[in-house]
Amino acid sequence: MALTVLVAGAVAFALTRGEKGAAPQTSFCWESLAKDDVALLSPKSYKRYESKEDDLKERPSAGCLVYGDDTKYPEFQLKVQGVDEGMGVWPTADEAAAESLVRAPIDGVPGWVNRSYAGVLLPASCSRGMGFKRWPYLQIHPVGDQEKVWKDGLVQKRMIDVLMKSAAHLTTRLGCAEIPFGSPGESPKLLTARPIDRAKACGLPGFDPFTSDDFSIEEYVTQGDLRLWSCAISAKGEKGLRNLTATQDPTLIAVSRRAADAGGGNQALLTCAGKPTLLQLNTPFTDSAKNSAAAKALRPDAEIFTAFRDAVSRQAHCSPG
Repeated sequence: MALTVLVAGAVAFALTRGEKGAAPQTSFCWESLAKDDVALLSPKSYKRYESKEDDLKERPSAGCLVYGDDTKYPEFQLKVQGVDEGMGVWPTADEAAAESLVRAPIDGVPGWVNRSYAGVLLPASCSRGMGFKRWPYLQIHPVGDQEKVWKDGLVQKRMIDVLMKSAAHLTTRLGCAEIPFGSPGESPKLLTARPIDRAKACGLPGFDPFTSDDFSIEEYVTQGDLRLWSCAISAKGEKGLRNLTATQDPTLIAVSRRAADAGGGNQALLTCAGKPTLLQLNTPFTDSAKNSAAAKALRPDAEIFTAFRDAVSRQAHCSPG
């Protein structure tokens, strides 16, 4: 909704900016980006760029729109907003980087990249400098035709580069630079569907969440360690059925761990390779997750989570946290 409101004001903003004789703008989005940074997400090169931004300290959420020259519509948006603690890892990622089965984690930070969104959690102490009562995150969203112009992961690479630059400058400015924000050497590849193997669902030997295989099931699984691992199980052609996550990122554990007295079942805090590791099961609020033939063939959630916890523990040599 914040983006809709900002874009709705784009025409009015266009009439009041870019006046002849005005000095070119050299910093953008709360002074967190330079011209070369914003140009990374502009398919067309402009001599001048301008931004329209909310005051960080006057709103529960703040947005920044970046324009090229006298263009009517923005090139991209940055947004600072808050997420409720205790929602869980998967819903937190939905908030920060938009809902998707192909979403991939960003190396080294509590963040994710999607087809046209990327988001990262900021340290909790940043909320004081912005007057937030919720855990803050920074999100970027190109609103032009970047996906049509750039292929082979270039959109994701540039989103991450700009997002990390802005996060680093914002946290330094607000005095909450507790996490080093830097672009990874290579942009993470978006996840792709693969057929599920009931002998090792989600790549975990011995893990099988189903009672039958009379349907076509896919899984979207991250690669690498347990820092930001996830497996989304989906019936082919439908939205997700169940989402399983494991994280060793301290920020994400702090914001996502569900309180036991608030329905915090189907989660466990283990120690894997000497690191606290939070495992969770998420059930999407969709008809397909509840009423589809594939959903009805799932084991009960408590059984799925127990089997998941045991499979991770065997593979990663975990012990109770």
